[in-house]
This record gives sequence, structure tokens and C-alpha cells, in this order.
Amino acid sequence: MLIADKGFVTKNSISVTKKLVFSVGLLALIIFLTIESSNKGDFHIFLEASKSLMRGENIYEKTYFDGYHYFYSILFTIIIYPLTFLPTHLAVFLWLCLNIFFLYRLYIVVKKLLPVYLLTYKLKKWFWVLSVIFSLRLIWENIHVAQITILLLYLCMEGINLIHRKKYVQGSLLIALGINIKLLPIVLLPYLLYRRKFRAAGLIVLFSTIFLLIPIFLIGQDDFNTLMTTWIHLINPLNTQYVLDVEERSFHSLTTLLSTLFVENVPDIYALKIKRNIADVSLENLGRIITLTRLILIAFTLYFLRSKPLQKNKDPLHRFWETSYILCLIPLIFPHQQHYAFLFIIPAYIYCIYYVLQFYNFLSVFKRNLVIVFMSIIYLLVNLKLILGSLNDYYEHFKILTYGAVFLLITISILTPPKPLKNS
Repeated sequence: MLIADKGFVTKNSISVTKKLVFSVGLLALIIFLTIESSNKGDFHIFLEASKSLMRGENIYEKTYFDGYHYFYSILFTIIIYPLTFLPTHLAVFLWLCLNIFFLYRLYIVVKKLLPVYLLTYKLKKWFWVLSVIFSLRLIWENIHVAQITILLLYLCMEGINLIHRKKYVQGSLLIALGINIKLLPIVLLPYLLYRRKFRAAGLIVLFSTIFLLIPIFLIGQDDFNTLMTTWIHLINPLNTQYVLDVEERSFHSLTTLLSTLFVENVPDIYALKIKRNIADVSLENLGRIITLTRLILIAFTLYFLRSKPLQKNKDPLHRFWETSYILCLIPLIFPHQQHYAFLFIIPAYIYCIYYVLQFYNFLSVFKRNLVIVFMSIIYLLVNLKLILGSLNDYYEHFKILTYGAVFLLITISILTPPKPLKNS
């Protein structure tokens, strides 16, 4: 009886402890989000653009706060319009709460897309802990500036997950919404065509068209045409500022990195007086270098697909590998990307961490050491701002975040999946 009582007390104690930990964690999260929602982040711009649209103003011609443009879709400003009736602090707080929900959903989706169940209980813990540690800076920055990238990554990964499970309408709807809000998820469209997901690709095009045209019923054809013309001009990748792409210190991507490497005097008012270029070429030649680099990275997708066109891939690990590479390309090949866009590299992180934990003993000694060194370099390049923020001016000057993404591409290329595990 005494033993039973002890056991009962022990179980109750564990349950109480879990509830206490959860309650303290939830309280800490609420306090954190309350503090972060007091910052003047990007969601303030979204709310102001939504108000401007309803006043009949051109949201792409107008600038907000310190001269920032609104770059996203008309539909998104309509979707968030109800939040403009709330106090701004509360509206941003609710948006950040939604971001936490999307992070939770990403956790669920990763467990569905990646065979995490094959890891031992101990390795599962390490897998999730390391995934958070590697991703912390990128997640925090997206929360800090109240951005939209967490939603976009969720729409991409949940959409891919649903399509692989033959829920084509739901999956295509999510990806189309992501494309409408911000064009970045469009990289998934050629991938789906290559993998013979014609139904999904067709539905994405259909839903994207519908989402694009919905605002006509609210603002009218003439205002819609004016807004679309201004928007297309604003985001046109052929614009000169998207070749050099250095007008803000926090810009990262291959266009920004290559500009700092191949042009001596780029118009970067925040640049330190420390040499970082290795050559000095004309703007025309820089454009050629950037285009060639993009094409090489896009063509390298074939290395990950590893099959002829129009062949489906039933191996979940391989699918996650190839999708991770494609998502990792987004902040690199698109111009005008801020640090928060690099959230798209998280699936590649997750793949590398999973691979090392699951297949470490099968790697050669050389490859083990190489991967560990590369992963350490990647972690530092991406997270130094969080670890030692006082030197951030140097990190931004040399664009080390972009180097971190490039090292990640190399690492994920090395860690090729073994033979198929199980069909999904």
C-alpha cells in the first residue's frame, strides 16, 4: 500500500511539475510577445497599407514611416484589414501569436514530412533541441520585426505535405496563397511539374489567378489596374537597385554579396571603411555574373532531383532533401532580401541535423569531420548576431549570413540520402 501510494504521489508530482513548467513557459511567452509587439516592426507597415487601400490611395507608390515601401499583395492588405480597427499594439500582438501558431504547425509538418520516428527517443530530443538552437536567430528576428516569413514557410511546407498526401486542393490553395502574398513560393511550381504533380500545379495557377483578381470586386477595375502597374514596376528584378541591391545595410542574398565582392564603390552608405571587394567590374558585367550564378544554382537542383523529368519520388527522406534545397535557394536567388527571409534555410538545417544524428556511424571519418566543421561554421555565420551582437556592423558589412547559407548548400549537397527508407 505504501509503495502504491509512493507511486501515486510520484506520478502526481510529475504531472504537477509538467503543468507548472507549461504555465511558466506560457507566461514567459506572453510577456515576450507583449514586449516584442511594442516595437515598430513591419506589420505596422502592413496595417498602414491596409488603411491606405481603403482610403483609395496607391499603396505601392506611397511610403511608410521612414520611407519604406509596401511590397506584398493587395489581397493581403484586405485580409488583415479587420485588425486595423484594433489598437496597433494589440493587432501586432495577435499577429505574433499567429506566428507562434504557425511555428507549432511547422513542427507538426516536419514530423509528417521527415521520418523523425526512426530516431531513438534520446536522438529525437537532440534533433529538436539542435533544430531550435540553429534556427533561434532567424525565428527571433522574424518575431522581432513582426514579419510574414514564418507564415510563408508554413504555407510552403504544409502545402507540399498535403500534395504528397494527395490532398491537392488544400495543398495547392496554401501554396497559391503564399505566392499571392509574396512571390517567393513560386519556386515550388516548376518542382511540382518536374515531379509530375500536374493537378497540383494547375490548381496553384488557378488559385493564384483567383487570389490576384479578388480585390477587383472591392476596389474596382481601374484602381486595380493602377495598383498592379505600380506593383510590377516596384518589384521588377531588372531595376538597377536590384542589381547592386545594397541600399539597406541589412540586405542579404547573392545579388548583395556579389555586388560587394565585384564592385569597389557600391552606394552603401553604411559600409565600413574596410575592403571587401575582390574585383571591380561594370554594372553590366555584374548583372551577367549575378544571372550566371543564379542559373548555376537553379540548374544544380537536378543534382538533388536525381531522376528523369516526370518521375515521382516516394522516398520521404529524399523528398525532404530536394525540397530543402529548393527552399534554401529562395533568399539567395531573389533580390532585395532581408535577413528574416533566411528563415527559408531552416528545412535544410533540419535535414542536416537529422542526417548526422541518424547516419553518423555510416559516414566516413573524413566526411564526419568535414560535416561537423561545416555545421559549426554555418551556426556561427548565421547566429553570431545573436551571440555577439556588438559586432553586428562587421557581420552586415561582410554579409556573413549569406556565406552561412552558401555553406549550408554545400553541406546539404554532401549529405546525400541513403537508399529509400519507407514509402509515404
